[in-house]
Amino acid sequence: MVPIVDVFTSFAGEAAEVLVGTCRFGLRRGRISCSFAYSDAYLKRPDAYAIDPALPLRTAFYHCEGMPGAMRDSSPDRWGRHLIDRRAIVEAQTAGVTLRAIDEVDYLLGVFDSTRQGSLRYSVPDSDDWLSASNEVPPIIELKRLLFASNEIARGNERNGQIKELLDAGSGSLGGARPKASVVDEGKLLLAKFSHPGDEWDVIAWEKTALDIAGAAGMAVPSSKLVRIGGDSALLLERFDRSGSLEKGERIPYLSAMSLIGAYDGEHCDYTTVADALSVWTSSPSCELTELFRRVVFSVALHNTDDHLRNLGLIRKKSGWVLAPVFDVNINPVAARVRATSIFGEAGKSEVEGLDSFGEICGLSAEAKAQIVGETLAPVRHWRAFAKRNGCKDSECDLMGHVIEERCAALESRFAR
Repeated sequence: MVPIVDVFTSFAGEAAEVLVGTCRFGLRRGRISCSFAYSDAYLKRPDAYAIDPALPLRTAFYHCEGMPGAMRDSSPDRWGRHLIDRRAIVEAQTAGVTLRAIDEVDYLLGVFDSTRQGSLRYSVPDSDDWLSASNEVPPIIELKRLLFASNEIARGNERNGQIKELLDAGSGSLGGARPKASVVDEGKLLLAKFSHPGDEWDVIAWEKTALDIAGAAGMAVPSSKLVRIGGDSALLLERFDRSGSLEKGERIPYLSAMSLIGAYDGEHCDYTTVADALSVWTSSPSCELTELFRRVVFSVALHNTDDHLRNLGLIRKKSGWVLAPVFDVNINPVAARVRATSIFGEAGKSEVEGLDSFGEICGLSAEAKAQIVGETLAPVRHWRAFAKRNGCKDSECDLMGHVIEERCAALESRFAR
């Protein structure tokens, strides 16, 4: 474990990264703790901002069990950790040594800097090297090879070379559980999400469909493209935490909604807590709360139950924090499945009633709520046309159709004008 790292971030229009502060790590009985302090120079900047709500801008040492949320957001999630774990196992077996336990700092610093999520970057004090040093991100023409490697790893048939291929492609730097990799196309960094051998339907095509509908409903979405590779699907997404080219572009600060409210993976959360945090953390609370309500309406309409708070986030602009574009929205055809994040205490069939009360928390009148629901449902009602454009099978449309139509009808009934 690296005991101390300097933490850097980017500011628009400045070529060099800015030292934010220093983080010291400790390990006791297998548990990580850390101590963080902002640098004096950073605190003196008029445009300095707190990288995490739990780390207000002041001269102090912050001590916490585990790792600050903003740093967890720049660490790998399940897929990246799986790759790092598999690499460690193979390396230990090859060397004939006992596998060393991998801790949170190993995950944080074990991924490539060039594809790391958000703007935070890490280095050992007095070093000019970023952690972890990056290989060249593969071009888009390598997509087929990367998909094959991800399928082999998902099936448990991987070779160490395939693990290295995906880690070299920045897979370890990325959040989420789905197989993925980073690729470059015309100089831009893209996220490639892959189908999984265990998928019961074309999850990737349906995720693309959900993004298309969200865009038609007026929500910000990343530019995306669905590509077919043999019988598999891949979704190419422009990174909304990057601006310009990979080599000369800028990194955009990112914070998950989970970190915004100080929650942890597996902890039950409610959208009302997110709304409260947006009210004090964003530069235009009324706009962000209205947008949050629209996002939750959309999530209900598509029965997107995997709406944990790592699938919602903020990016920072010159004016301050705003909601990031929509991502990781997936339709769940199982009507009885409850959502990960409750809506005013409701997570099942009564979620529409909870949504009505949640609209009041967001400062919306009955007329405003009804208007947003109507604007959102207008394109959702044409979901089948969006799905067919993305090559979704009739059998899958029949599978998804029941739950979408039922949720839309419930919303229309509750918010009819």
